[in-house]
Amino acid sequence: MKIKNMTERITFYSVKSGIDPETHQPIHNQPHMEFSVWAEVPKIPIREFVDKGSEVGFRKESPTFLIAFKTQKEIQSNWLIKWRGKTYQITGMDPDYKLRDLSKISTQEVVNNVSDR
Repeated sequence: MKIKNMTERITFYSVKSGIDPETHQPIHNQPHMEFSVWAEVPKIPIREFVDKGSEVGFRKESPTFLIAFKTQKEIQSNWLIKWRGKTYQITGMDPDYKLRDLSKISTQEVVNNVSDR
């Protein structure tokens, strides 16, 4: 594992519902910070870039993160990731059980559809 390439800080959030202990009001979809880790965001291979030439999109809408295999808590697939001020949902996880050094996490940017009424 090359730690020198892990230059991006990402934070994992779980989404919780419940009752606020101070106001006793219901809380819906409240993000709760779980932990932060250092990650690497690898470049897209040229082959993949050329193959998807007809699709319009940006790599930052669906980045892949490489993190250390061992984390403080087990990462859940319904958690969110915050990176550079944007929120991403986890679309896939691929831990390397053979070498047990890295886990690959595929994500998609969460877009809030807020309509003015």
